[in-house]
Amino acid sequence: MTTAAELATCIGATTHQGCHRQNNEDSLITRGNLCVVADGMGGHEAGEVASSIAVQTLAEAPLFGTEHFDVPAEEDPEESSRGLFRRRRKSTSALNAKIMEVLGRVKAVIGEADENIKKAGRMRAGTTLTGAWLTRIGEQPLWIVFNVGDSRTYRLRRDTDQPISHEPLSVSQSPVEGISLEQITVDHSEVQYLVDTGQITALEALIHPRRNVITRALGTGNYWEPDFWVIPAQVGDRLMMCSDGLSGELSNGYMAKVLATVEHPKDAADVLQAAALRSGGRDNISVIVADAVPAGSCTDHGCDGDTDGVHETAPEEGVLDLDSFNPGQDPDGPLAPEETTVDPER
Repeated sequence: MTTAAELATCIGATTHQGCHRQNNEDSLITRGNLCVVADGMGGHEAGEVASSIAVQTLAEAPLFGTEHFDVPAEEDPEESSRGLFRRRRKSTSALNAKIMEVLGRVKAVIGEADENIKKAGRMRAGTTLTGAWLTRIGEQPLWIVFNVGDSRTYRLRRDTDQPISHEPLSVSQSPVEGISLEQITVDHSEVQYLVDTGQITALEALIHPRRNVITRALGTGNYWEPDFWVIPAQVGDRLMMCSDGLSGELSNGYMAKVLATVEHPKDAADVLQAAALRSGGRDNISVIVADAVPAGSCTDHGCDGDTDGVHETAPEEGVLDLDSFNPGQDPDGPLAPEETTVDPER
């Protein structure tokens, strides 16, 4: 558990090589308020090295140890309503300027990861990168979400001010109300471009022959710049970061059901991973579930450890009884992608 002002993160993470791959080219890391998933490409060793370098570069950056960035307040001698308006406008401008400064520093760290991968000398190596960082800028707790490639970050919103219960594996049997799951990030892929331009539908993208071709990645020498989203954080937020080995096996509705009914983030991550394996596990599977909770409220069930580039080949024993939550196969799950490649023309 770590804090950003009055909020804390309670995190669960797991990764698996899948049912058909000989090695795990995914890497993930949770350190402090930072959660990152990277999906390597380039075949045996190359992709694994690239993803590991990416997450380690971010984990070692001093920037992500900062829980609070001050925004200087400017005094205005006028006490009139006009003076109050000026102060608010200056405050908003100062906040926006600080946010842009922080995003620039995050981008610089990701650029360092890109260079480190290229320096490793793996000619075919590359990796996607997606992650979220809980921090505070001025008085506002914020999620800073970033993405390169087709790994994804999602957000589950709970329309309640009540703290999240974190008892080990509590499964709700009642209808899930006030819940929405949204994909925050946008894939950097050929099929996403075709969907955005109206050339194919989202359903057609699931079976498109070039669904595995991405247009941005770290370490390949091609365009790598990240996209950013800055989202106000509040108690009840649940974010999920995953490689396409998870999102390619399970539908949004199925993932939403698990995230909304399995209370503890580690259990939710384990259930999602097991479901992806049951659905075929055709790619490496990595998932991080991170909750925004009141500071000091998440102290049990092993949610507070840092995880550096984990490569588990099987779920931890004794953590989760899948029989207690077995939603079965996901009938709406899309096809998992084949080996990811980068389009050299983009």
